[in-house]
Amino acid sequence: MWNRIKALVWKEFLQLKRDRLTLGFVLGMPLMQILIFGFAINTDVKHLPAVVYDESHSQESRDFVDGLVATQYFDLKSQTTSEAAFNREIDQGRAQVGVWFPPDYARKLRSGRTGEVMVVVDASNPTTASNAIATAFGVAQLRSSTLLFQRMGFGPASTPTQPIDLRIRPWYNPNLRSPNFIVPGLVGVILSMTCIVFASGSIVKEKENGTLDQVMVTPVRPLELFLGKIIPVVAIAYLQMTVLFGAARLLFQVPFAGSVLLLYLCAFFFMVPLLGLGIRISTLADTQAQASQMAILTFLPFVFLSGYIFPIEGMPLVFRWIAELIPLTHFLIIVRAIVLRGVGLAAFWVALAKLLGLTVVIWAFALKGMKRASA
Repeated sequence: MWNRIKALVWKEFLQLKRDRLTLGFVLGMPLMQILIFGFAINTDVKHLPAVVYDESHSQESRDFVDGLVATQYFDLKSQTTSEAAFNREIDQGRAQVGVWFPPDYARKLRSGRTGEVMVVVDASNPTTASNAIATAFGVAQLRSSTLLFQRMGFGPASTPTQPIDLRIRPWYNPNLRSPNFIVPGLVGVILSMTCIVFASGSIVKEKENGTLDQVMVTPVRPLELFLGKIIPVVAIAYLQMTVLFGAARLLFQVPFAGSVLLLYLCAFFFMVPLLGLGIRISTLADTQAQASQMAILTFLPFVFLSGYIFPIEGMPLVFRWIAELIPLTHFLIIVRAIVLRGVGLAAFWVALAKLLGLTVVIWAFALKGMKRASA
């Protein structure tokens, strides 16, 4: 009996050795996970782009900004001269933090009164916003302690007032609700899974059933074959998208501040490269099981490196480059800009352009693989 069991076990190992795709999946999946979780995942985000609107034009306001930059949590990207420009920098995503000093900030500090500072935080991502708010409060507290010590040492008041009054304004997600951040991103994740998995099984199904050659010798052209395989997947993806946003609004009270039509149009440009990835996987795999394994392995970086849960700003440079090659990375920028900030194309045209560039590259590989599969 043991000899027969040993022979069967040996046969299974031999089959696994011959099936390189399965062997790669077995070894590649845990290796990819440990690399991502070990090197890429970091919730302590630093170097957030910041904009300053300084109406005070004083040494006191500059000292406060220097204190923020010194923490390495903030990078001063620009200084504006108007409230409209200040708001525009944050609305269009060029800055995640804004610091506003009123004209009388320095005058109040010098006279022993309380100077107000307003810090606006893009709270679309509650984790990043919480870190920014906590750091800003820490800097304000340190500056206040220094000024308070000076006042107690040289001023006549025995109980001086608090020097700095920091006023936080979380925009787009004022209550720092996680569903407002997670749910719109979840729509992109589910669309990614649907498009890649369904498209990856389309061609390989014909191949496994032995009907691909029969289809290719019919009058059906390759473009017509693609469209016939892709259109049903796009219809399913749009249906999922509609149901998910409806559930998000009814069950989780996620706001929808922007244009629904614009979001659905941008979603199409997101689905196209995903379908190309699925078609490419379908031409590489010989069986549906192999296609499913490759789709899962492809989908794993989508979840962890796209900024869906963990902020890209906290990742090492290499993983940020990898994130640029993931279509979901750019769609998350678009969907959160439309749904939470309610902005238009001017705020995310760069992300849309990157999606179009990825579409060209991915479909070039997909069409090349299709020609080989049909040869």
